[in-house]
Amino acid sequence: MGFNQMVDDETPTKAYMPSALFVYNQECQHFIDALTSNKFGTLITPTSFEDFSENFNALLKDFNHVVVSGPLNEIKSVLNLAVVHKFSVGIIPMESQRNLIKSLELDTDIEKDIELALRQDAPYMDLITCNGIIVLSKASIGRVPLLDETSDINLISFFAKAWNKFKGMKLLRFSFITANEKKVVTAASGCMILQHSKESLASKLIQSDNSARDGSISLVISSPYSIINYFKFLIQTWHRTAAQKKLPSGIGYIKSSQITIESDTELSVFIDGNSETQTPVRCETVKDAVRINLGAWLEKENVTVAKEKIRIDNIPDEQELLKSVGKKIPFFSYASEDRFRDLFISLRDDAKINSTYIVLMLLSTALATFGLYLNSAAVIIGAMLLAPLMSPIVSVSMALLRYDKILFDDSVKKIGLGIGIAIVVSTVIALMFPHKPVTPEMLGRANPTILDLAVAILSGVAAAYSKSFKDVVQSLAGVAIAVALVPPLAVAGVGLGQTDFSLFGYAFLLFCTNLIGIILAAIFTFRILGYSSVVRNKRGLLFVTVSLVVITIPLYLSYNQIVNTLAYQKNMEKERFLVNDKYIIIRNVRLTHTKDKNIVDLDILTRDTLSRQDLDTLKQKIQSQYEEKIIIRSRVRYIL
Repeated sequence: MGFNQMVDDETPTKAYMPSALFVYNQECQHFIDALTSNKFGTLITPTSFEDFSENFNALLKDFNHVVVSGPLNEIKSVLNLAVVHKFSVGIIPMESQRNLIKSLELDTDIEKDIELALRQDAPYMDLITCNGIIVLSKASIGRVPLLDETSDINLISFFAKAWNKFKGMKLLRFSFITANEKKVVTAASGCMILQHSKESLASKLIQSDNSARDGSISLVISSPYSIINYFKFLIQTWHRTAAQKKLPSGIGYIKSSQITIESDTELSVFIDGNSETQTPVRCETVKDAVRINLGAWLEKENVTVAKEKIRIDNIPDEQELLKSVGKKIPFFSYASEDRFRDLFISLRDDAKINSTYIVLMLLSTALATFGLYLNSAAVIIGAMLLAPLMSPIVSVSMALLRYDKILFDDSVKKIGLGIGIAIVVSTVIALMFPHKPVTPEMLGRANPTILDLAVAILSGVAAAYSKSFKDVVQSLAGVAIAVALVPPLAVAGVGLGQTDFSLFGYAFLLFCTNLIGIILAAIFTFRILGYSSVVRNKRGLLFVTVSLVVITIPLYLSYNQIVNTLAYQKNMEKERFLVNDKYIIIRNVRLTHTKDKNIVDLDILTRDTLSRQDLDTLKQKIQSQYEEKIIIRSRVRYIL
């Protein structure tokens, strides 16, 4: 075995340089002994960085391989000369250069670094420069929250640093021009160029597309356009796996052999952790610029020239800049222009009165009324699906949010017409069948509570969200079933037809609960989805909010009444009555309120025959447990 080779039982034979020049800084003098006494047969000639800078032409006549150790600026000076004079380079990092060791995948063991630095046949690596300054690992402009952090950061530190770096952040106007003269203008907090930085979170986002030998620059753009978006980005980044290729929300990506970066204000450019230059900055890459010993990873890098890529779907476009630039990042994001335009066209159509709306209101109300009389849930659900009332209510919400008077007037007229049609149709049907009794389905809509308000609010959120996205607009049918706008109006009409104003009042209260709950919830949902930076019609919002507070009072009282009724029913079923030496058990107690009557339906279980006197005595005992006067309807069942 020759002096310039070593044989490992498990690895192929490796060849080493017969001679090399060692360029060192004063801090690295202690490496001289280890290098000169290397066991690879390489003859080492040490020279200080100062001597090398003054006499490199003479020194390089005898050497085609240089090993360098020192500060980053000295290493980069050697690399610049290597590009011109075509010598290969090995790097021995100082112990303090942790970032350099991680980014270039070197070692903290001096023996392993020497072995790597003295190998022959060093592979080629691209060099990226920013305004002529070499980027060995990464370069950042502006604020790139967490993208420059190491990928092995723990969860607590991750979110703690995320919050600290977000405070006071603003979006700035950036423009990026690629080698193919494609220009991207956007609002961003900053951007980051990656050469080879596998230890950073930014590299984790594009690890399947980042190479040190593909002749391209990888640029990651950070644009957290809302606090919600920022935390969404954090969650997506933390849980990101190697198989995921879709970029997280608020992140853009450009890949090109040349990128010019401009900003409205002059920003410092930090290259490998040091402030080196300012914007505008011209970033270029030189394919296979230098041969450098950096281990097996560099040999495996992609050597094919990459195609130019621009992926900016997740960041603001040029039309949205005025909403974002120079302002504090809002809690909620702004809607895209396309979504904004499409939604407004749809909502304005929904606010217009047309024959289809009138026909559907007539049919859905008639169907709901007959379904209520038949006590048929299936028929009532069919009426809910036909009912077109949800659309103008959602339009009112947007009109209040944006202070769009035309949209508001059109929507209110359409809702008013729908209510009028529903009340008139159901009242007429009730007059046609005056002797039909009030059914359980009707009574179910005559006891609105706080729970109904909760359903209305959730339905309003769902309606606004469904309307905002084309791919989920079909979900509006499910929302219509959940909130049931027409059946309460039908019950109110039945109440009018039967002159039962209590039934009318409670049913109409349920409709108002649904109406106000949907409007308020939809307003704030549209606000969250970014359709307005503020609620512009504050008077309208105040009126709706006050209305909500007002209707909450009877809803709360009704809820309490239901709770008390259930408690009364349970107590009745638990108690054992002794009437004239006869034991009586009460089961299946149901307390209902119709007009001015309180009716108690119950089953009486007994072993003894009950006389009229026994029943009167039992009635008195039951009445004593209820404050208001009740009518008792009982069924006597004898136990054998």
